[in-house]
Amino acid sequence: MTDLVDAPAPVPIAAIDAGSNAIRMTIAAATPGAGLVRLESERVPVRLGHRAFTRGELDRGTMEAAVGAFARFSTRFSHHGVQRYRAVGTSALRTAENRELLIHRLFHETGIELEVIDAAEEARLVRRAVQSAFGERAPPAVMLDLGGGSLEVSWRTANKRWKSRTLAIGTVRLMETLGVAGALGEEETRAVRRSVRALLETLRDKLPRPLEGEAVATGGNPEALASLFGERAGGLPSLDLAKLKAELPKLLEADLETRMARYGVSKDRAEVMAVAALVLLAAGEAFGFERLVAPGVGIRDGLLTELAASLPGSVGGEAREQALVAAALGFAHHLGHDTTHGERVRLFARTLFDQLEPVHGLPQELGAVLEVAAVLHDVGEVVNRPSHHKHGEYLVRNGRIPGLDTPHREMAAALVRAHRRSAPDAKRHETFATLSPERQAQVTRLAALLRVADALDTDHRQRVEDLRVRVTDDCVELGLVLHRLATERLIPAPRKHELFEQAFGRRLVLRDAEAP
Repeated sequence: MTDLVDAPAPVPIAAIDAGSNAIRMTIAAATPGAGLVRLESERVPVRLGHRAFTRGELDRGTMEAAVGAFARFSTRFSHHGVQRYRAVGTSALRTAENRELLIHRLFHETGIELEVIDAAEEARLVRRAVQSAFGERAPPAVMLDLGGGSLEVSWRTANKRWKSRTLAIGTVRLMETLGVAGALGEEETRAVRRSVRALLETLRDKLPRPLEGEAVATGGNPEALASLFGERAGGLPSLDLAKLKAELPKLLEADLETRMARYGVSKDRAEVMAVAALVLLAAGEAFGFERLVAPGVGIRDGLLTELAASLPGSVGGEAREQALVAAALGFAHHLGHDTTHGERVRLFARTLFDQLEPVHGLPQELGAVLEVAAVLHDVGEVVNRPSHHKHGEYLVRNGRIPGLDTPHREMAAALVRAHRRSAPDAKRHETFATLSPERQAQVTRLAALLRVADALDTDHRQRVEDLRVRVTDDCVELGLVLHRLATERLIPAPRKHELFEQAFGRRLVLRDAEAP
């Protein structure tokens, strides 16, 4: 008789994208190893970008509408039993000086925590969604995420890494700052084109030529325009820029009512779609592509994909690690902590972890724990700088960081405590003392790596661009690739590599290295 094994139960998760032109929410059921099933989606036309780009703040009416939308989302979360979610705000909230008032109201009136993410995280989440949508298809060469506040441009470099740049040419921003609404005459059209082309020109020489892959456009406007002036290319919708250009005169001269009737769109979409068309056509001309794949995904899809990957039992270790690091970055941003230094330390710590695997002998899953601790090692500075290692320990242990579960949560908190001053000590460090002897030994080795990584950017000036590791019987040699403008030799403080030498029984030697 064959034993029946119960399949894992679906876990309700949710994502909210509080964009400049609308707020979008999706609830899905995630089954570890089996993907996502969407349960409910809603788009609420709350324009957070209204006045944010012209006056630098959210007005009272916009705030009330946003709180109302989030209250409805909270009710739906309860109905579906949502266990994990992530709610993010983008360009408009990054601009609004009074965003903290809205964030406070949302949490205390609806129970939903909204984090304002930076442009790099926004671009990364969109790339995550697009890559998931492409599946086995060859990855795109360029991605354009057109929102109400900005155009995020991401491109693959010659070494297959992604770079991104944020341009202040979102549809709502252009519409309100240039005072264009409804039908666009020649003067208004020239003003939009002039602004768009000037900023696109700054990227002309940065994108690889010729493009090795497709160009992708995401966002509500590219999706709507693709449905009107596009086709399906390899299973995904695409926008034919020649068709859009042919329709442009009619689109520009039409008032809102005519656009709504002619194209079957809502009022808020009709207001911005002509500006969106001008931006996309200008991008096509500047970068030399004739068609844009519009996969119909965005920030919410990236959020859901990473939340699902962070669930226990999910497949795809790399995806889970990325989700966990993203959650740590979101936690830091929510607290108002600048992660520029933490991101640099994270890259160094991961390099050390990967290249020193024969030396440290730690389980692969702990690499993500080290990355989380690296991102958050200075987060306690939001409370008190001199004792930030102690405050950081408390924040990491008690904060809401999706995917960081026991015992990894306690290990990350213990690492934050031990990144400076005294080494991990069961008599002095409360969280470290709660761990098993095996976990304590692992934390000690991870702390040794974290301290060295932190020392490589000890002055927060990012003078070290990369490092190369070489291991011998009695030493570990780090070749430091210094920034071309750096003139000082960078040596970690003795306390930073002392624990390393004790933990691994090898001297740590630093030398200059040439960039490849």
